[in-house]
Amino acid sequence: MLQRRIEGVLPLNKVIDEVIRKRLLIDGDGAGDDRRINLLLKSFIKWCNSGSQEEGYSQHQRMLGTLGQCEFSMGKTLLVYDMNLREMLNYEKISKDIESNIAAAHDKISECKKQILQAKRIRKNRQGDEKLSEGEDSPETRMEMQNGH
Repeated sequence: MLQRRIEGVLPLNKVIDEVIRKRLLIDGDGAGDDRRINLLLKSFIKWCNSGSQEEGYSQHQRMLGTLGQCEFSMGKTLLVYDMNLREMLNYEKISKDIESNIAAAHDKISECKKQILQAKRIRKNRQGDEKLSEGEDSPETRMEMQNGH
């Protein structure tokens, strides 16, 4: 694609990007608000240039209908925005609850590990005690105990 750059004029792709950006800003949430604004503007111009009273009344009614649609769309958008804010707060609360539950679980896991280590020590000591008690009855163990081994 060939592009010319004339002094003081933006390249074609930048102009297109700017037009798209402005349309997106005007359109808002994609509900066709830009189309309604254009329709309202055209209706207003027709209303201003209307010759007869009937045509003026008809254009006036169309403008009121378009304004009603715009107000409804704006109200709906505000309700969705409020709902999204409430949901965001709810998700933050849930996230904090999950984080505290994870911390509590880590603490419980650490406590269980300590209990397991203690149980292993007790078991090892009991096994050692059992070996000593079994060994006291045998003559070899008595000899080792007397010799200091």
